Amino acid sequence: MSAAAKPLPLDGLTILEMGSSLAGPFAGKTLAEFGATVIKVEPPEVGDASRGWGAGRLGGSAVMFQAFNKGKRSLTVDFANTDELAQLRRLVSEKVDVVFQNLRPGVVDKFSLDGATLMADNPRLIYCNMGAYGPQGPLKDAPGYDPLIQAFTGISDATGDPDGDAVRVGVPLIDIGTGMWAVIGILTALHQRAVTGQGCLVDAAMLETALAWQGFNVANHEGSGGWPERMGLQGPLLVPNGGFEAGDGTLVMTVGTPAQFARLCRVLEREDLLDDPRFATNDGRVANRPAFNDTVNETLRGKTRAEWNALLNAADVPNSPLMNLGETMDHPQTAATGIMQKSPDGSFSLIGPPIRFDGKRPPFSRNAPELGEANQEVFAFMKDG
Repeated sequence: MSAAAKPLPLDGLTILEMGSSLAGPFAGKTLAEFGATVIKVEPPEVGDASRGWGAGRLGGSAVMFQAFNKGKRSLTVDFANTDELAQLRRLVSEKVDVVFQNLRPGVVDKFSLDGATLMADNPRLIYCNMGAYGPQGPLKDAPGYDPLIQAFTGISDATGDPDGDAVRVGVPLIDIGTGMWAVIGILTALHQRAVTGQGCLVDAAMLETALAWQGFNVANHEGSGGWPERMGLQGPLLVPNGGFEAGDGTLVMTVGTPAQFARLCRVLEREDLLDDPRFATNDGRVANRPAFNDTVNETLRGKTRAEWNALLNAADVPNSPLMNLGETMDHPQTAATGIMQKSPDGSFSLIGPPIRFDGKRPPFSRNAPELGEANQEVFAFMKDG
């Protein structure tokens, strides 16, 4: 950071990550992007398991590891080595503002790295646990991964074509969501500490994240609705609200108001639909969805996705062509966001943080760390003790 650059919001905070795989590392990456110094604790020689995932490499690291660990420092600690463990505890006691962990259940307790122990030594410490199924219940000690939690919470069961099999969502939304909730909890606890001077224990869990994502569906059931069923691209409550057949592929439309529906009919040159008792109201369209979809598809097949997209955008009717990620990354709107960021050496690019502070996106300041690259620097303060 140049001398003239404005500090990022979390500059000056030191955060210790005892995380592996995705949920914990995503939280750490986000906090590093916001300006914190994030020290990633890894076992010697092997490091985080994701260092070895897949054959692809970026900046000398496995693609997954690079994407979820850029901006951090790496500290190797052998928990079975009493001297190294004592050094780590002293580091937390004297230098660290926040610790978070998503290690296997019982590991931090076994080595006295749990919240109660570390917060007793450092009462200002924010400590965040990130578990799979939460700290209570019959599954509290069970391991968890994103696809397991999607399966357990009905997300996979409700995803896919109506006549097809259950489908795993195409991004690790439970891992990323749990990392986001952990960051929200940590930032909230830091605000509280600024007022009270006291630390806080924060708990986030993958199961609870998945249940929170299902909040609307649970509310719908409480309101005498059914449990979610696979509906493909079709969404709830509204019609049109799903995928339709343009001349060269699928066009997704979500029309939420009578005014939007009237504009859609004008664009389609099908204003007769406004007078059809089956389709004039949203309730009617919901009750007659197959017939409505067939009617609209017949018209939409006459033009391409791009042609309809331009016409509907001009009429302020919410729509989008169904695209693959490659098409999305090639779209001029994606380029206009500036969210793709070059690595510090310019050798590759990654998605940056989806947020700006005072109009500026936090920069891509550091690649994912080499294993143990910060050992000497981080533990240098021990020599002065």
